[in-house]
Amino acid sequence: MSPVDRPDEQGFRADLGPRELAEIRKAMRIRRVARGEVLIEQDSLAETLYIVNFGLFEVKHGPDTQPVAEITAGQLIGEIGFFAGAPRTAFVIAARDSEVLEINRDEFDSLTARVPEILRAVTRALGKRLVRLASNVRDSEKARPLNPLRMAAIIPAGSDDICPDFVQRLREEISSRARAGFLTGSAAAAYFGGRTLDRHDLENWLADVERSHDLVVCVADFDLTEWTQAVLRSCDQVLLVAGGSPEALNPVESLALELFPKARRRLIRVVARRGAYASPSATWLRQRDVFMTHHVALQDDDDFHSLGRFLAGQAIGYVAGGGGAFGPAHVGIFRAFRESGVAFDIHGGASVGSAMAAAFSLLMEPDEIKAAMKEMFVRRRALKRWTFPRYGLLDHEVFDEELRLRYGVGAIEDVWKPYFAVAADLSTYAMRVMREGPLWQAIRASCAIPGVLPPFFDAAGHMLVDGGVMDNVPVAAMNSLKSGPNLIVDLRPREHCVFDFDYDSIPGRRALLARAFNSLSGGKRLPACPSPAGVIQRSIFGNRHHLQDSDDPLALVLRPPAFKGSNFMNWDQHAEVLDASYEWALTIIEKLRAQSDPALAAMLRLSDRDVRRAGSNAQ
Repeated sequence: MSPVDRPDEQGFRADLGPRELAEIRKAMRIRRVARGEVLIEQDSLAETLYIVNFGLFEVKHGPDTQPVAEITAGQLIGEIGFFAGAPRTAFVIAARDSEVLEINRDEFDSLTARVPEILRAVTRALGKRLVRLASNVRDSEKARPLNPLRMAAIIPAGSDDICPDFVQRLREEISSRARAGFLTGSAAAAYFGGRTLDRHDLENWLADVERSHDLVVCVADFDLTEWTQAVLRSCDQVLLVAGGSPEALNPVESLALELFPKARRRLIRVVARRGAYASPSATWLRQRDVFMTHHVALQDDDDFHSLGRFLAGQAIGYVAGGGGAFGPAHVGIFRAFRESGVAFDIHGGASVGSAMAAAFSLLMEPDEIKAAMKEMFVRRRALKRWTFPRYGLLDHEVFDEELRLRYGVGAIEDVWKPYFAVAADLSTYAMRVMREGPLWQAIRASCAIPGVLPPFFDAAGHMLVDGGVMDNVPVAAMNSLKSGPNLIVDLRPREHCVFDFDYDSIPGRRALLARAFNSLSGGKRLPACPSPAGVIQRSIFGNRHHLQDSDDPLALVLRPPAFKGSNFMNWDQHAEVLDASYEWALTIIEKLRAQSDPALAAMLRLSDRDVRRAGSNAQ
């Protein structure tokens, strides 16, 4: 499993013996906190200290804001204000049905007077919390996700129950992971000896299972049984497995959609065989607003491995930076890593990187992508058609036509592997992360080099241009969607570029028209000054934030050289760039192997179905 904050590593009780723990249990009161209930109000007096017995709490600066931290089993709640004598600095809200132990100030003073070891353990826990808070601040600045979720509920969506083959295959995937558990209603019935199940007993049992696992997956019943209700109220995220007719919500998913916010919902669509696009998900998503859609084929185990990595916080991402006609390098690098054994679960990018990442999520083969680039950029000259510069320097019609042809008219949510593209929204002056809607339009918007191509206008009237204007290598966008290692490919040229060119040789308007006419007639050619398109694209590289070397050991950043014959706007050498980048990447991979690079090692380990230790914890 990926590094996860485990209760026995975070909780202060790990430093205490049986006597001290018994004293704590005797002195503190048990309090159940329902999902969504506010345990601590911001600015309230800090007169009570809490210990999480089981469950999950979110720390927020407002009831409806995004969480800034999570508090899990074994951790203290409210200790900073409690010991500082200061008002509470944030809201603490139960993210699922939870249980805490509580104690007021007088009771705590009496307890620690009897057992001083408890005060020392609490002080150490307070120090660890302050370190974690500082880490959370740094992580939020880098748009790092919160800790991987630990309890997942699998529920039926639509009119039919969950496909038994899907359940069995997912069980096998989860069971192959160390410290992972897979639970069903029948397992619960067996544990309780066939007696009538009580929701609170079930929640306590699930809490016990969680304490000894990094990930627990629970399969709900088709009906709202006690088991199903306990699962829904005890889990962090819900997976809606589509089956039958999508028009009406069944009772289980109705309750789930009420309990779980969008950020904790995933839609799983199961089919016999995979393809570039799945059948349209629009009818399913109309009533089911989810964070991400996953497509799973029963033909082999690959999609189950990928889903397992997402659930365990180990999904492998490919972040494709922009770079104009350097873009074919992505295909060569992708091919080299795939042949070396890396299986990518999600792709995303900016500008030309968005186009290449889309091809990867559509399961296109490198040779297929190469042939499409030749047709699009060489034979049809999609980015060489100059026009009267009223809307842009280039005529966009052939480019748009080719995007529709090569990528189809399907939606982003229907491409086989999760995908995103980024664009600069000049209507709101913000970066847009596009994860739904027509795929070709997202690519068109992300590739709209300002001044070179006309901007793209979405259905709401927003003006969208090249994603590289705001973030040419969208690592933060990738990290906001999943946890796990990333391959990050930055195509910005590293070498400085100087020009052997005489500025005074640039002609004025009249001379330019005359020289242009003469050059067409075989006379003296115009000076070889970089074209406006090349200047604009180079300006995008110079204007964006430079990608810094990451301190994340699971982030592998590659900066390929400018391969011979390549430049920003000339696609004639696309095949040579692709082949050269492939050979370069193979060399880099071997060097990284020799250096035991942690990011590459993690990608290879997580991708290899044969190296995961068989788990003995599945129920």
